[in-house]
Amino acid sequence: MRLVHINQVEFENFKSFGGSVKIPLEEGFTVVTGPNGSGKSNILDGILFCLGLANSRGMRAERLPDLINNSKVKEGKSSETFVSVKFNIQDWSPREDLPPLELEEEEIALKKGQKEWVVSRKLRLMPGGSYASTYTSDGKQCTLQQIQRILRDISVDPEGSNVVMQGDVTRIVSMNNKERRNLIDELAGVALFDTRIEQTNAKLNDVFERQERCEILENELQSSKNKLEKECEKAKRYKELKAKLLQITELEKVLIFDKQVKHVESIEKKETEIEKNKILFNEQKESINKEISVLEGALKILVAELKEKGEDTLIKVNSDIGSINSSLRELDRVSSLNKEEGIKLQKQRDEIAISKRNIESEKMRQENFDENFLNKLNLQIDDLTLKHKLSRKKLSDAAGESGEFSKQSIKLNAELESIKNKINPLEIKKRKVEEETIQNNIQKDAISSQIDALALEKQKLLEGNQIKKETSEINKNNLASNSLEINSLKNEIDLLNKTKLRLNNEQLRLEKDLSRFESRKEALNESRGSYALRILLEAGLEGIHGYVAQLGEVSEKNRYALEIAAGNRLGQIVVDNDHIAAKAIEILKKKKAGRLTFLPLNRIKSQKKNYAISRFENNREHGFIDKAINLITFDEVYSDVFRYVFGDTLVFSDLASARLSKQKNRLVTLSGELLEASGAITGGSKLNKDLAYRFGINNDLDDSSPIKERLLVIEEALRESNNDLIIKNNRLNKLNSNRSHIIEDCASFNKEIEVNKNSVEVVMKRIQDFKLSLNKLDSANNLLVEELDSLKNELKPHHDKFDQLQIILKENYEKNQKSSLIAFNNDFNNLDKKLELHIKERDTLLDKKNQFALNKERINNSLKITLLQEKNLQESIKELAIAHSEWIEKRDKFKKELLVLNNQKNSLEKDLGFLRRKRDELNSSISNKRQEYNNYLLKLEYLERDMHSLKEEMRSEKIKLENYKKDLPNPFPKLEEYEEKSLESVQSEISIINAKLQSLEPVNMLALDELEELIERLNGLREKLAILSNERSELLLRIETVSTMRQEAFMQAFLEVDKHFREIFANLSDGDGFLQLENTNSPLEGGLTLVAHPKGKNVRRLASMSGGEKSLTALSFLFALQKYKPSPFYALDEVDSFLDGINVERLSKLISNQSSNAQFIVVSHRRPMISASERTIGVAQARGANTQVVGLPNAA
Repeated sequence: MRLVHINQVEFENFKSFGGSVKIPLEEGFTVVTGPNGSGKSNILDGILFCLGLANSRGMRAERLPDLINNSKVKEGKSSETFVSVKFNIQDWSPREDLPPLELEEEEIALKKGQKEWVVSRKLRLMPGGSYASTYTSDGKQCTLQQIQRILRDISVDPEGSNVVMQGDVTRIVSMNNKERRNLIDELAGVALFDTRIEQTNAKLNDVFERQERCEILENELQSSKNKLEKECEKAKRYKELKAKLLQITELEKVLIFDKQVKHVESIEKKETEIEKNKILFNEQKESINKEISVLEGALKILVAELKEKGEDTLIKVNSDIGSINSSLRELDRVSSLNKEEGIKLQKQRDEIAISKRNIESEKMRQENFDENFLNKLNLQIDDLTLKHKLSRKKLSDAAGESGEFSKQSIKLNAELESIKNKINPLEIKKRKVEEETIQNNIQKDAISSQIDALALEKQKLLEGNQIKKETSEINKNNLASNSLEINSLKNEIDLLNKTKLRLNNEQLRLEKDLSRFESRKEALNESRGSYALRILLEAGLEGIHGYVAQLGEVSEKNRYALEIAAGNRLGQIVVDNDHIAAKAIEILKKKKAGRLTFLPLNRIKSQKKNYAISRFENNREHGFIDKAINLITFDEVYSDVFRYVFGDTLVFSDLASARLSKQKNRLVTLSGELLEASGAITGGSKLNKDLAYRFGINNDLDDSSPIKERLLVIEEALRESNNDLIIKNNRLNKLNSNRSHIIEDCASFNKEIEVNKNSVEVVMKRIQDFKLSLNKLDSANNLLVEELDSLKNELKPHHDKFDQLQIILKENYEKNQKSSLIAFNNDFNNLDKKLELHIKERDTLLDKKNQFALNKERINNSLKITLLQEKNLQESIKELAIAHSEWIEKRDKFKKELLVLNNQKNSLEKDLGFLRRKRDELNSSISNKRQEYNNYLLKLEYLERDMHSLKEEMRSEKIKLENYKKDLPNPFPKLEEYEEKSLESVQSEISIINAKLQSLEPVNMLALDELEELIERLNGLREKLAILSNERSELLLRIETVSTMRQEAFMQAFLEVDKHFREIFANLSDGDGFLQLENTNSPLEGGLTLVAHPKGKNVRRLASMSGGEKSLTALSFLFALQKYKPSPFYALDEVDSFLDGINVERLSKLISNQSSNAQFIVVSHRRPMISASERTIGVAQARGANTQVVGLPNAA
């Protein structure tokens, strides 16, 4: 279905069109034809010019002013050209999947419901040669970008393949494979992905640079930190020790002075005390001796008295009292338990008593029933029955005697009875009708109530359904958003999985490449002897030191010269002795591992010379550096090896200096020129790869470095993608779980809604049924009312007659009220009524009697249970009483025993207590006095000895005190933690601190502040590095993800274009063809080949085809591109020029088939093409070199 097409093109002074020319166009297939050079292609050029779809070269003009008609261009004057294209857009509508653009007032856009869109372009050439080009859209001036945006809205891609000019087919043929693949890149939008990758790579490079700078700075800061930490620890320790030393030093002076003051005071005090104590001690010594003698005599008398009065008996009594008190405490505990148990039993007894009283009371109430009254009542009923029979007999006898009165009464009664017999059925029927009416009314009320209840239930169900529907709608919206999120997440996971698959494949391919490089490297090592050495090492041969190159170190400046001088000898193997060398050679022969040169340390010889003196022999020559052997650092054990390798080789700075040297030795320059002693000179360009062995450097050029770097990137991207996949899968599982819950809720709500709907239907049906029942009851009531009215009308005459007879009977009764028959009749009626009352009373009493029997049985059962509980309680009380009695007996027994023992104890204590206290006091006094006496003896002896030394000491200590006083600090330091320490410990600590301070010097005291600042910087830098690392991983994954999307988009476009190419080529050539990628693993790294198999020929690639086959294949490719991204109109300029008649027919048929969905404007002068078109526009060259347009019939 065609939505948009060009319905008119207008030219004014455009190329070969002079003046103003309007060309109407229609939908479908239109051919523009005419002689060569008539200007038919200028119609397409004009469309391209107006829509901005090609540059000037694409329109066969060197520059834009060349598009103006030559006859209008005059030197010194301005001229202009104008082209407009009118589109029919009445069937077009904006895409619903795209949001409406928020346009400013001046913005250009198509409006909904617009029928036509006119685009025009004017090119004005100024007199000076400058020019200006302007675009308009529906008469409003605009820019090319705005025109192209609208073109995209109507599905015309400005970079698409909907316009094929004369050179485009040739261009497709002449393209290389990568250029041809780029056409599909453009369709797939690969450039957009490339732009995103480039932008991300730019960010990544920036992150790499920042990360590298941060890592370098971090290493520097960490190194500085390690250094500063050591200095800081040292400075901190030094500072602490210094402060401590100052404090302790001042404290030492104070302690020395205080010690001296105390010492002097103590000496003075000691002297005074010694004099006083000597006098006092002598007096007290004599007094104490006398007191001791008196006390010892009294103690002897007291001990004898205690033995006589029985002290041992008192101890036994105290023991018995303690035992009884313990037993009494146990009895008290048992008593408290018994009390608690008694309280519980008392509570149970009260509850049982209450229950018992309640049962007795109920029993008493039940026993009020009088059995005698029932018996009397039965006797009365029997008596009344007998009287009733006698009364009936008397009434019968009296009736026989009544005469005329009786006959009249009988006649009236018979008539009344007859009327009553007529009335009674009608009354019964009337009562039934009334009862039925009342019953119907009751049913109506019940049904109305049920209808109201059902209406309320229906309302609740409808409201509940509405709430559930709203909740269900919310759940559906949540489910929709959940589904969108799940689909989005699945797409992201799918993209990540594809990225992982692509990266894994690339990783596998790179690992294979790396393995190939490693194999090549291994082969290279084998050629250099590395393989042979490895064989020897694997064989377990000991005594191998390694290559000569591995045993020495050289400076970078001299490296190249020394490596040139040593040559292949750097690759020779140093071993302990010739025995090991022989064994190694045997192993190499056996393993066929190649050849090596061995340098046994016990056999290698070199010319003996004093190298320490020879170091200074040649230092005067210009450019001379040193002997080669002196520029190498090696262990002394390898000295003969390096003398053998280098001999007397001298090193010069450059070739000119070496050539001027008079030395006859071998010379080498820093740039690698080698001058042999024989006169031969070797030199040239400096190439590191020429050297088989080098000092301390892996000489192999690592071609695998880019592969290893890429593998590291892939590993990081895979790691990040795995982490991202875990997060996204967890999120997906959570969303799926939520989705399941929502679906379950929706299903539950829908089920409830369905159930409620069914319930509403059932309720409505019941309401309907009830309403039908009401209607039936109303109908029945109406019939009953009619029947009741009929019965009332029928009863009325009977009632009137019955009332008249009753009046007559009453009058007769009044006249004959004295008659005996009346009396007998009254007696009979009274007896009958009385008998009926007695029978009813007897029935009531019988019911009461039965109820009483049941209640009595229930009360008896309750009473039995209560009595059983009471019996059990009495037994428990009895047991508790027995236990309490036993407890009382034990308590009384223990109390009696305790009383006896306490009396005995009191008696003994009264007799012995005073004596024992007296004895203890005497013992203590005697002991104290003896101790005092001995102390006085010792003190007197010490006092005599110390008095002499104190006097000598006092004199010298006073001199020291004056000297210490001069050294005291001002103010005094605080003692605090050193308050308890002695002067000696403080002095010892000062010595230790001084030694520590000397060991720490020199000290950087600014290290503390520097370290704090550096740690803050380092922490900030590490945080920044962590952020950069995460950002780097995210960017790497983003690049790989976009690369996957890029490849997916390309492959999707490629497969579609390939499918279209196969179909179109088959239609055009009756053969088969396909598109082939050069690199299927990485399609965007290779090219695209057109492979065709024309009918009757072998499969060929484009380069090996004939001109017509090439054109046919190229056209198939172009049409395939067009079909992938369809356009509402196509313009083709002489695309059939290289085709034969049959192929032109096929091409025209293809275009004719496709013209049902798009507008085709084809420039051609081939008859099959013209015949297949729906309309033809003829173009001819008119006089004055202007083109004229003439319409031609389709058969032309």
